[in-house]
Amino acid sequence: MGGLKYYERTKLLIELIEKKRTGSPKDLARKLGVKERMVYRILDDLKLSVQRKIRYCRDNKSYVFLEKND
Repeated sequence: MGGLKYYERTKLLIELIEKKRTGSPKDLARKLGVKERMVYRILDDLKLSVQRKIRYCRDNKSYVFLEKND
């Protein structure tokens, strides 16, 4: 995965998380054009680079950013 594509996917992922519209990991993989396994790698990298925790919310059926106190 090239640097620019990776950046674009990460940017899209952040936007989807902020809007609470990622869907399931399988849906997210389709939206990003990667395999589900890559979704977890991108999420792991993102968790290291942002100051907020990321969790999957079953109620919203989306990954979400948690508040700093959560």
